[in-house]
Amino acid sequence: MDKNITCFFTGHRNIPSQKREKITAQVERAIRMLYSRGYRSFICGGAVGFDQLCADLVLRLKNELEGIELRLILPCLDQDKFFTDKQKESYRKIRAAADKIDVLYQNYTRSCMLERNRKMADESSVCVAYCIKDTGGTAYTIGYAAKKNILTYRVGL
Repeated sequence: MDKNITCFFTGHRNIPSQKREKITAQVERAIRMLYSRGYRSFICGGAVGFDQLCADLVLRLKNELEGIELRLILPCLDQDKFFTDKQKESYRKIRAAADKIDVLYQNYTRSCMLERNRKMADESSVCVAYCIKDTGGTAYTIGYAAKKNILTYRVGL
């Protein structure tokens, strides 16, 4: 895939319910803006929270935006092991509708989440991020993207 037309999403697993509508609207605007600039491939990591929100949006916009695709880069096959039943159902629907799925490992490893995040960044030229903390995987991924000169659009601020 051409990284010049590829965007990835990174964000927290927990989205406060009072911010969800605002964040959803901001992500949709970002996707539409990037689409107007030629972006067609959007990568999600499949985690609960922001990842699933973004994947759902890309899938919904497929009906309207010709050529847009959802690609999943999953850290491991058993990523959903600790998801709730509702989260597992959403995850299964996203996996079934994705245009392409890459899985890094059969089972969870200590580094698989960070490796997934780096792979998403390495294959993209833009990031859409929901990050409200300076620590953790999302903050690390934004920092990694910055070192790679990947433009990052922040939402939820």
